[in-house]
Amino acid sequence: VGVRRLHGRVVRPKQPNGAGIVVVHTAVGPRDLYLHWRAEVLAAGGYTVLVADMLGDEHGHGWEPEWGAAARQPLADDRSLSRKRMRASVQAMSEVAGIDPQRIAAIGYCFGGRAVLDLARLGPAAGVAAVVSFHGILDDGALPPDDMSAQNAPRVLVCHGDADPFVSAGGRASFEEQMRAANARWDMMVFGGVKHGFTNPAQDLNPNPAFGYSHRAATRSWKAMEDLFAETLQSRN
Repeated sequence: VGVRRLHGRVVRPKQPNGAGIVVVHTAVGPRDLYLHWRAEVLAAGGYTVLVADMLGDEHGHGWEPEWGAAARQPLADDRSLSRKRMRASVQAMSEVAGIDPQRIAAIGYCFGGRAVLDLARLGPAAGVAAVVSFHGILDDGALPPDDMSAQNAPRVLVCHGDADPFVSAGGRASFEEQMRAANARWDMMVFGGVKHGFTNPAQDLNPNPAFGYSHRAATRSWKAMEDLFAETLQSRN
């Protein structure tokens, strides 16, 4: 989609439950080992998982700052391009054998959190039952949302650390006001004193003070996601 070929990876469970999860990466791209660990955990729970590629990163170039910045810039300049790539990922998930297209969700981390929230703003056209943002970038989306109150519009869960310097107070307030105005079915978990990237244990080794792992926030946010999926991705049979 756009000017790049995208390279996703499907992780199949031993005992599939018919539901699919699209997992969207951080700024470092889709070859992040943490992302694939999370995909394996979801697959162990019966979900078929698509690790999406928003950058056209086949070989892990996203770890290179210059390459990654250039690949992300078009998505920052044109948020509708991000939406198109998200919709392409959801469509690819729906075409995987055994997947019920009515039982798809999307989760995203950091950069990916913003991407799944932009998807959710499409309302019923998002093509997913739920989205979850983990330490995602919060703002008003740059594009006006559709009506998010419909039963087939996605449920939204935002998991946020209040010490995350990448989300301004104004950005968070704009996001919250937009969710209210769009009549979204949304919840936000805010963890006091928690920094950006709180889900990843490797952040304990990150010298950048903006980042930090929180076992409490990681555990509670994952449980909230599991509860949301139990509610929204139930089998229709």
